[in-house]
Amino acid sequence: MKNILLLILICCLSLSNRAQEQMNLSSRISGKAIKLPGFATSPYFEEQVISFIHTPGIKVHINAPAETKFKKDKPTKLVLYALPNGNSTDWTIGKMPAEGDDWHYHIQHIGAQTRYIRASDPECNFITVYLEADTKSWGSWRKAEPTRDQKIKETVEYILSLFSKYNPHIELNSHSGGGNFIFGFMDAVSEIPDYVKRISFIDSNYNWDNERYGDKLQKWLEASSDNRLFVACYDDANALLDGKPFVSKTGGTWHRTYLMQRYLKKKMKRLSWNKTENDSIIYFTADNRRIQFYSRKNPEQKIYHTILVERNGYIQSVFSGTKYEGMGYQFMGRKVYDMYRQDSGSW
Repeated sequence: MKNILLLILICCLSLSNRAQEQMNLSSRISGKAIKLPGFATSPYFEEQVISFIHTPGIKVHINAPAETKFKKDKPTKLVLYALPNGNSTDWTIGKMPAEGDDWHYHIQHIGAQTRYIRASDPECNFITVYLEADTKSWGSWRKAEPTRDQKIKETVEYILSLFSKYNPHIELNSHSGGGNFIFGFMDAVSEIPDYVKRISFIDSNYNWDNERYGDKLQKWLEASSDNRLFVACYDDANALLDGKPFVSKTGGTWHRTYLMQRYLKKKMKRLSWNKTENDSIIYFTADNRRIQFYSRKNPEQKIYHTILVERNGYIQSVFSGTKYEGMGYQFMGRKVYDMYRQDSGSW
């Protein structure tokens, strides 16, 4: 009898040890460094990067966390940032100042803002995907062929497929003429897919049309409380360039943002809208701030177009409506990401 009990005890200990070994192995696997296939290690912050041309003339540059920071058990945010007209990917990433720099290097700093976001939110694999049209204008690129909007959709889905193992979703983001990329995507689909979880227009919704896009945007917002919208603009109709107006009263983002917000407020009647207004801003939010419209007043008649990005605008467009919104930074406040700027170089 004692021998039988001893045998049972030995078996139990053996099974317990095996279970512990499996747990340790699982822990090592989930915590191990993830080397993304085909990616190179950047000299800046050990980020994983890759560049390629997809479809006719779309330059794609993907910036992912370092191997040691990329975790398989975390959700993966793929933020597709469509570049503004006339800007290169290098300019958009930004860098530390150096003698002889083109001024474009210092007006967006999406690279540094990406790193700030990663440092602030450790709960996801945060990836910025830079999308540059070979024409340096998404408007002219889309007009070149009637199938270009479908090519935009194919590009988005291809990028999503690259990270299929890592629980990915898409967030569409843009500045200036980059908004045309988002509208091209919306034109290519009958309804906005559920893999899109956020849409952000940073002074980039020039192409908004109630009849063309209103119903799709409304249905997408109503489909899930996880779907978020962020829109920022300034009163460009009141801005002066060389002492003269350069945007018509209805041609800029100030008017388009008004139309967007008014449309959604009228159609989404169940939502309670909050309005904050002072001498500087008009701020509409709805549904626990998952829908936001920020409009900067402009009695001084300045041009705030790129400042909306530079002053923590990319950070705000990603964090709006989340627990990280406003933590350690202020939208349109002082820049908080200078320590994350990379040295002079090209990636």
